[in-house]
This record gives sequence, C-alpha cells and structure tokens, in this order.
Amino acid sequence: MTRFKSHILVLACLLTVITAMPQAADAQNRFTPRVQVGEQVITQYQLDQRTRFLSLLRAPGDPRALAREQLINEAVQIQTAQSLGVAVSDAEVESGQGEFAGRANLTRDQFLGALSQNGVQAETFRDFVRAGVLWRNVVRSRFGEQARDIPGDQIERTLALQGTEGGLRVLISEILLPATTPETALASRQRASQLTALADENAFAAAARQFSVAPSKVRGGALNWTSLEALPDEVRPAISALTPGQTTAPIELENAIGLFFLRDIERVAAGQPGSLSVDYALFVTDGGPAKAAAILRDIDVCDDLYGVAKGLPEDRLVREFQPETSLPADVRAELANLDVGEGSTRLTRGGNASVLMLCSRQPSLESSVDFDIVANRLTNSRLGAFAANYLAEQRARMFIADVAN
Repeated sequence: MTRFKSHILVLACLLTVITAMPQAADAQNRFTPRVQVGEQVITQYQLDQRTRFLSLLRAPGDPRALAREQLINEAVQIQTAQSLGVAVSDAEVESGQGEFAGRANLTRDQFLGALSQNGVQAETFRDFVRAGVLWRNVVRSRFGEQARDIPGDQIERTLALQGTEGGLRVLISEILLPATTPETALASRQRASQLTALADENAFAAAARQFSVAPSKVRGGALNWTSLEALPDEVRPAISALTPGQTTAPIELENAIGLFFLRDIERVAAGQPGSLSVDYALFVTDGGPAKAAAILRDIDVCDDLYGVAKGLPEDRLVREFQPETSLPADVRAELANLDVGEGSTRLTRGGNASVLMLCSRQPSLESSVDFDIVANRLTNSRLGAFAANYLAEQRARMFIADVAN
C-alpha cells in the first residue's frame, strides 16, 4: 500500500511538471529574440506588446509589420543617442506621455489605465514615448539651428505659392520656479501647487514678480503674442486646454517648474496663395536670349535696370508693385520660381527677350497672416526632413537581422 501511494505521488508530480511545461515554454517564448539591431535585441514580447498597442490606436496598415518597423527604428535611435551622449529625463518622458494622452482628451493615468485594461503594459507606452522624446532631443541638438535659419523671403515665397491654413496665437504670462537641486525642486513643486489656483491676471502678475526667476518677472510674467505652435512641446498641450483666465497645472521644465496663465487667444486669418504683393521689374531688350543674359549678368538689383533703360522708350521697362493675383500669368509663374534679387530671361515680349527681376515680396494690405506661424511650420517641416534623412543614414550603418527560431 505504501509503495502504491508512492507511485501515485510520483505520477502526480510528473503530471504537475508536464502540465506546467507548456506555460513555462510560453513564458520563455515571450522573450525569445526576434530581431538583432546593432547591440540591441527585439524580443517576441516587445513585438506582441507593440502590435497590441498599435491595434488599440487603430494605426493604418498591418500592425505587426508596423510594430517591427517602429521597434527597429527606435533601437537605432536609442543607440545613436547613446553614441552622441544625448539623454532624456524621467520628467521629459512623463510630460511626453501626458501630451500623447492629451490627444485623446485623457490624463496620463487615465490613458495608462485604458491600456492596462486591454493588455498593454505601462512600460510599452513608456518605451514608445521615451524613444520619441530622445530622438527629438537628438534632432534638435544636431539640426535645430540649421532648421530655424529660414530667410524672410523664403517665408514670403512659401506663402505666395502655398498659402497657410492660419493658426492660433496666444497671450500668456509665465512663472518659472527654480528646480536646480532636489531641495529647490521640492519647494517649488509645493509652491506651484498653491499658485495653480490663481485665476486673476493681476494676482498672477503679483506672484510672478514675487516668486518667478524668469526675466519676464519685471513685467509680471507677461509675454507678447506667441504662435501656439512655437511654444515648447511640454507647454503647448497645457495651454491648448485652457480658456482665458485660467492657469496651467505645474509643468516640469529643464531646471524649473513652470506655471502659465492664458490672458487671451485668437485665430490668425488664413493666407491664400497670392495674398502677397510683389515689386518686380521687366525690361524688354532689342535682341535675343544672349542679349538678355548679358544684361542680367551686369546688374545686381532692380534699380540697375533704370540705367540700362535710360534714353529708351518708357514701355521698354515696367516696374510695378502689384498683388500677385493681378499679374500676367507668365510673369506670375516666372516670379514664383525666383527669390528676391534673382532674375530670369525666359520671357519674351514682341519677339524680343526680356529680363525679369524680383525686387521684393510683401504682404498685401488685406492679409492678416502671422508670419511667425508660417516660419514655425517651415522649421518643423525642415526638422522632419533632417530627422528622416539622419535616421535613414544611421539605420543603413547599423547591423539589422532577423534572429532564426
């Protein structure tokens, strides 16, 4: 009987082991390497989690293929950032999570709760945001100045050719509290939690003069009209959620805790293509393209054409300041390809070659377009192009291979 019982116990133990084996294998398979990217490995678990995350977001296309592509890019971005010594703080990641959740009109905690209910772990969302913020820091450090160096004429030309959909600009006041050490950060967070209840412009201005460390404290924290898109990424979503007379919750910034009071907001009128006026000169030669090219080589500015046309009939030189919409079609099309100070010899008049020169572009009197908004969109577009090209270069240099089962 004792031997029989011992056999039963052995069998029960074996059954327990056999029953547990598939679960253990499943758990082990979750962390099976699937893609090698440089020195990093993407696991099955990461692929599964990102696929589920993208499915919840209803991302277009095949979510598993997109998950693989995103994770490879992020592995490249992380290793590139490490090689450049670029890092990201926990506060930046949390702010990025809050900004992402805000697009769905949720707080960070609400968004995390919704993900958890659908089987997406908090670290999946954190890793996704962390990679994005880290890469943004890399791109800004390498290309920020280059992207912002946009000549005024390029802004005008963009508006002339494409128009702009307009946008919002805001009138805000700021209080920046010091957070250079853990002790000052703690004290500033406590003070900020009290000041966030301010709902009066005068009270906010008094607090700014008393507590803020920003240069604007002498003006009660008041700032000039600012394009909403030009605000820092950490600040923009918080301002967007306000109505005039409200104060943001405390915002973690670099070495500071920020509070912002919305004084006013307005929508800037959209600019349509052709909402600019142009100053141009058109000189008709008495010869062919070679004659026109020779004249163009000898002049630097539009006024030089007055010397060329001296003593000739007045109709040989046209100098006008007109809205682009009122220009002859061939002149308008040719000017669209020119920057200020540039010329063209492609037009003809009466069988003779002409010299066309763009003297300046200016907003039409009826235009209320905020050029800062246009400039900011151009900057973001250039940064996006720089980022895409740089990522492609870094990815081409990185060893990437699927790991065999």
